[in-house]
Amino acid sequence: QDHSHQLVCTTEKETLTVPIRAIGAHPILDFPDQLDFSECPVNYSTQKTLLVRNIGNLEAHYSLSTESPFTVSPASGTLQVGEAMQVTVEYRPLETGDHSTPLIPLCFVPGQDTHTRLVGESVDLNIGLGNYSLKFDKTYLTLSSHKTMVIHNRSDITAQFQWKAFATEGEEYHHKIRLAGLACPCRSKGEEAKSAAGNLQLGASFSSPSQGSPAGSGGLLDLYLPPPHSSVVGREGEVGPHSSAEIKVFFKPCEAQAYGRVAYCAISGRESRLPLRLTGEGLGPCLQLNFEEINMGNLFVGETYSYKVLLVNKGAIDAPFELIPSTTAHGSCFIFLPRQGIIPPNGLQPLQISFSSTTLGEFYEEFHFNVTASPKPVTLTIR
Repeated sequence: QDHSHQLVCTTEKETLTVPIRAIGAHPILDFPDQLDFSECPVNYSTQKTLLVRNIGNLEAHYSLSTESPFTVSPASGTLQVGEAMQVTVEYRPLETGDHSTPLIPLCFVPGQDTHTRLVGESVDLNIGLGNYSLKFDKTYLTLSSHKTMVIHNRSDITAQFQWKAFATEGEEYHHKIRLAGLACPCRSKGEEAKSAAGNLQLGASFSSPSQGSPAGSGGLLDLYLPPPHSSVVGREGEVGPHSSAEIKVFFKPCEAQAYGRVAYCAISGRESRLPLRLTGEGLGPCLQLNFEEINMGNLFVGETYSYKVLLVNKGAIDAPFELIPSTTAHGSCFIFLPRQGIIPPNGLQPLQISFSSTTLGEFYEEFHFNVTASPKPVTLTIR
């Protein structure tokens, strides 16, 4: 602590004042005036280490503080007189452009704090996808197909990547908040936000659940890293400097419909997530009749007539079928055997049809066979 005093000397003619000052022991940390990171990749961590000494004459109890996108470690501690320590400053910008903020070492001595200016410029690197859209072949339900795409890294850094379901962190955060509220409406908003924020680092799901997904319902779009990256299976990995990584994207539909969505690659060295548009179509069982219409001609009342048709599975998966009962007067006179069953791929099922009517008149009947997971039934017309 500094001290000051005044010595006053008084004579018959005048009064003299003599100031007395004593400077106490102070800690002094020799931080530079500025630490320049120059040009650095966006969404990437760049570190610089400072060797800081206590050149004062008192033990330094310090605390270091700064602002995003800079961080400093260690944030606090004690440094004896004449001792040195390493201080690591990390620069991890999330947006391109110039950044500047102070690094403030607080030594808890009034008037002795210093400021170091931290400056840096972040830029996009030459990192991108080999193609930005994939169209899958038509794929049968329960089966899967895949396509291969490439991530090119033409920079000097090792790029970490992770596949996401949303274009920005903001969209991802709000989606997590909304899901947290749906899962437990009794929780407070603060608890929901805390829970959602804690899950933001999880890999984005590329399945398409029936609720709360921007991708619609059903289906699976998954990503896989083949050897030599077999240790990383799923939605994240890394690409070395001046190299490429092959990514296998699998499509496994669960409904017979068209699918379309966008997956986003969050990768070091790029400010925006890279979009990959995925499209595909799911196919259900493919059942066909060997003929679709029977003309029975003129019939006698009370006589029984028999016919046979074939249900043929022309698809690559099992085809469960079931006859939808007819509610018309003439339709109830028909008997089908069997009424239901499962036909294997490339298999066929003979259907025995018998008819006997006690009613006169013309008729036109349509019989529908419901096929599981197929959008349209198989129809047999009898007249």
